[in-house]
Amino acid sequence: MKKSIRIAVMAALAFGALSVGGQAYAANDNNSTDDHSLGETVVTATRTPNKELKANANITVITGKDIERRHYTDLTQALRDVPGVTVNQHAPAGYNNSTKFYINGSEDVVLLIDGVRQNYAGGFAASLTSALKDLSGIDRIEVLHGSASTLYGSDAKGGVINIITKKAQGVKTTLGVGYGSYGRQLYSAANEGNANGWDWRVKYQKDKNSDFKDAHGNKTPSELDADSINLHLGKELSKASYLALNFRSYKDSDRYQALHEKQQGFPVNLGNYDHFDTSLIWNVQIDDSTKNQMSVSRSKYNYDLTTYSLDWLTLLPVKSFYEFDVQTWRFSDQFDKQLGDHLLTAGFEFTKDDTTIKNGGAVSIGDRTLLNRSFYLQDQWSIIPTLKLTAGIRHDSNSAFGSHNSPSVSLGYDIDPLTHAYVSYSEYFITPTPNQLYAPTYGNANLKPESGNTKEIGIAHDFGRGLSLTASYFKRHSKNRIGYHPMTYQNINVGDEDAHGWSLQFAKRVDSHWRARVGYTQTHVGKTEQRGENVDGYLPKDQWNIGVDYRNRDFDSSLLARGMIGRPGPVSGAFPSNNYWVVDLSMNYKVADATKVYLKANNIFNQFYAEHSNVKWGAPGQWWTAPGRNFMVGVEQSF
Repeated sequence: MKKSIRIAVMAALAFGALSVGGQAYAANDNNSTDDHSLGETVVTATRTPNKELKANANITVITGKDIERRHYTDLTQALRDVPGVTVNQHAPAGYNNSTKFYINGSEDVVLLIDGVRQNYAGGFAASLTSALKDLSGIDRIEVLHGSASTLYGSDAKGGVINIITKKAQGVKTTLGVGYGSYGRQLYSAANEGNANGWDWRVKYQKDKNSDFKDAHGNKTPSELDADSINLHLGKELSKASYLALNFRSYKDSDRYQALHEKQQGFPVNLGNYDHFDTSLIWNVQIDDSTKNQMSVSRSKYNYDLTTYSLDWLTLLPVKSFYEFDVQTWRFSDQFDKQLGDHLLTAGFEFTKDDTTIKNGGAVSIGDRTLLNRSFYLQDQWSIIPTLKLTAGIRHDSNSAFGSHNSPSVSLGYDIDPLTHAYVSYSEYFITPTPNQLYAPTYGNANLKPESGNTKEIGIAHDFGRGLSLTASYFKRHSKNRIGYHPMTYQNINVGDEDAHGWSLQFAKRVDSHWRARVGYTQTHVGKTEQRGENVDGYLPKDQWNIGVDYRNRDFDSSLLARGMIGRPGPVSGAFPSNNYWVVDLSMNYKVADATKVYLKANNIFNQFYAEHSNVKWGAPGQWWTAPGRNFMVGVEQSF
């Protein structure tokens, strides 16, 4: 069976090539800009433009063209294909607060959109990525692996995900519709354009799916009904001044359940997710050597759920209600000034989080307010043209935990015009969340902040002829890591934690049609009082990410594979398999200039696997298994 599927996949790729002719054609003019290379500019490493080859950091870029051809359902799925990013998800619907992804073995990651921070008090970035379903307005996603506390917040322990949106070119309306396995439905309508110094983009998207089946045919409750609205309005106030207003809204209702809960006769869990954020961003180029960016943003995150658990006395399901609500105000300003060989960056950030948590309808945390004021300063000093020293410091003043300084320093050297090496050191400081401090039963008001440092060394080389290599090694030490007691489950500081790992990425542009890449990551996170190595075995020791893209005139396709090796979980039999591969395929064909059809096939070899497990607390075989082979077809029409 698997052999026949492999043959079908290769035949599909061959059919795509034949459908546009039996010989090679030159790529379309715009195809030449599809491929990301080390020579292109990134901004996340220093908050200022730098060639990726020259960045003193390990950065992976997902381009807008990558997103367009692969038809990711949300940002979480896009991150699965980034080397060194591990995603653990219970199911396609529900469990929003429980989705986890790790960079360099840490779930403490900062999420940005156009440089504006999205994280909120009490939540991880992963709880937001599943709500980012409309990815069509994205120019690129920059994923920075490693601590970046000076510029992005002292809690940027694992890394930073920076979404850079694109500016509309010309006036266009696009309608989209898609249908797929397990009741998957997608409907969208968008309009974008620019005129007289204005640019805009507005889009509505509806996402729906029903219960899914895993690779063994087991049906699992997982129903989603979601609505997304994105609005961008920009105005060039002058040649040197640009003002942008952004609004994003996401609402869903979902029903979900683990297969073992269904087999035990539990009622289905219910949830409602409501998130919006709005921001006003003003960019000013004061003169040739000076610029400033100021932003004001407001966001709300609300999630309520009804779940069921087993009462060990009556052996009957017990209903529980939970509601989490946090509202956030942010103000930030960043000033950049070139002074000779020094590029100075200074900034200020203010954040106000108001958190309310209800359990069983009763308020357990009532409108707790946390304030944080941050100042940061960074100097990029070009000592000589081939040697750059970057140093910075961030000062945080937190209303609950006082003040803390987080320094960082990196040194980058151009060994030759096509080879760049760097070493870096940075510190981080993570304060407990209101839930960790004040929640009934498990809260602990005596928690200490977690602090630590990360050391990194890396190299990037462009071999020419479309072949490039990046490699990096990191070592991290954390003090007073925040976790929970293994018996009482009360939040505690579980002691020190050490982690280290290395990554290797090759990318090759074979010709104007074929592009391939291979990424390998090895990660080791030490054990603590709370959990075993590699986050209780939830992180693979070895991870592979392999991709092949093909383009020929009106047809393009992408074949992606990810391998998780050495992922045993906390106990024997925690997962169906400790090692597995998942392969996805997407194909697009432009029927006419304004019409495109596509096919997306996920888990094409029908791999049986799970990313979460209840075996440690329950019984053998109690897994949250992932969807089996599934398909989606769609059409997009522009006019």
